[in-house]
Amino acid sequence: MEEIKKIIKNIFKAMGIEALELSVKIDNSIKGKEITNISAEIDERDAKAFIGDNSEGLSALQHILRLIIFKKGPMQSFLALDINNYKEGRKNELIELAVETAKKVRRTKKAVILNPMPAYERRIIHLYLAEQPDIITESIGEEPERKIIVRLYP
Repeated sequence: MEEIKKIIKNIFKAMGIEALELSVKIDNSIKGKEITNISAEIDERDAKAFIGDNSEGLSALQHILRLIIFKKGPMQSFLALDINNYKEGRKNELIELAVETAKKVRRTKKAVILNPMPAYERRIIHLYLAEQPDIITESIGEEPERKIIVRLYP
């Protein structure tokens, strides 16, 4: 874990960003999977500039870190990077979007196509709406314009 922290701090340092707080937790609760959760707190101005539109900066850094950290380790591992709890807040927004979309689909009886979003955001919506027996979801299109269509179960 200390090696992971050092790698992240060096990347931030090269970008001119100081990590105010950094935590790394390994979660082995999913059978056969290891999830490395990394949480970083950085200056609010740096966070806004770094995360960017649709969390592109955050996704890119997560991908780079995964390649560096797991180059010698098991590729079944998963790495989740969050900065200033951005993803937790975004998750709550996506759940609210899912709830409102399902209500609209039920009310109008018409399918709704959501705006394009990254895979991890689509996954949150798919998982949340999977619990609704009268609603089905499907991802359509090609990256980076992949969208979710939400409709009533036939």
